[in-house]
Amino acid sequence: MKKGLKKSLLATMVMSAAFSFGITAKASGATFKDVPSKHWAYNAIEQVANKKLVAGYQDGTFKPSGNVTRAEFATFLARTFDGDKRENETFDDVSDTHWAKDAVEEGIALGFIQPSDYKNNKFEPSKAMTRQEIAKWLANGLNAINPEYGEIASTIQEGKYTLLPIAEMYKGGLNKSEYGNVGLMLGTGLMSGFEDGSFKATGNTTRAEIATILIRFEEAKKKNPGTIKALNELVEVATTGTNMLSATKFEYKKEDPFTNIIGKPHSFTRNNSGAATIEKMIFVEGDTLQKALNSSVFAKMFVGKNTFFFEGNNNVIQVFTEMTFTSNREKLTIDDYSNGSTSTFISNVGIQDKLKVQNYGLTTLDADNWGSFLKKDKKVKYWTERINEYEVGRLDGHTTDDGTRFSYRRYK
Repeated sequence: MKKGLKKSLLATMVMSAAFSFGITAKASGATFKDVPSKHWAYNAIEQVANKKLVAGYQDGTFKPSGNVTRAEFATFLARTFDGDKRENETFDDVSDTHWAKDAVEEGIALGFIQPSDYKNNKFEPSKAMTRQEIAKWLANGLNAINPEYGEIASTIQEGKYTLLPIAEMYKGGLNKSEYGNVGLMLGTGLMSGFEDGSFKATGNTTRAEIATILIRFEEAKKKNPGTIKALNELVEVATTGTNMLSATKFEYKKEDPFTNIIGKPHSFTRNNSGAATIEKMIFVEGDTLQKALNSSVFAKMFVGKNTFFFEGNNNVIQVFTEMTFTSNREKLTIDDYSNGSTSTFISNVGIQDKLKVQNYGLTTLDADNWGSFLKKDKKVKYWTERINEYEVGRLDGHTTDDGTRFSYRRYK
């Protein structure tokens, strides 16, 4: 079919769909009668309507709370590319007269739609999209624009120490095969977790939410992924177990990186009460809650209203450490634990904001169940919290039993 004839036919199909399904484009600057100016997504909906990325319905509504379907999102996302690439491979249930056929073909050509993801060559265009599926399409779309996005997603996906600041990381509910896509969403800010910390991978997404996502996607297309701090943090943790370099003004002492000590035992030699290993370490700067939340993509996982801050002291930093401990004693007291180690990295303080512990499914030290938690010969993994004050140039570190050391200093 000739390109001009195909576009003409497409226009006819879209117009037909508008009458059949109530979908119609809004004029530039127009508002929708079901999206008042006080609606949380009002500005985003106005922007995508004016850019003709998203259409409303014939009755003048936008239906902001309605779930977005595969056919709709294929159309919306294709419009952000506005290209002429098409893949003639079709699904059995997307006929030549289907109003979204051209968009689906463009999505396949660009790679954000992958036919292999759909069984029996059925696209199910009217099916509501899950957040996991949307994350995958967006990740594929970013990769089509800049392959560096795809490399970052792969690094997060395959990382030995990958940590995502969502509840599903410890509670379950997200396939590991989706870590890269979801990590890319969290790092770019295209999608985020909910107030309870969950990503809700199998949940649906509303048209209002899609409007905000499309605006963010337009911005992400213009960025150099290597300059996005949150992505750098996610990659650093995935590959090294810590976000120290990307989130703070610290640097390693030569040849003493954090990876040196991961998983290696550090015995409590002062009283032979047990041995610990350090697995991950997350640094969060900020002397107030808001500054802390703005400083790191991981902050929302650990800090909250009950986190203690030394307000006015910018040299103080919160350090959250995931570690294991194996007790040598039948009854281990807090004093045994606190006084047994020579390392400043071993904290006897659990995560202070209990809502974060609950929402994110974190295991942490708790004074109320100390005795039953750290049992003799039982290896237990948990998170601790500590507050350190750092002067420029001061060296700090941790040494394991085999003499391996992790050393760093503040350079600014």
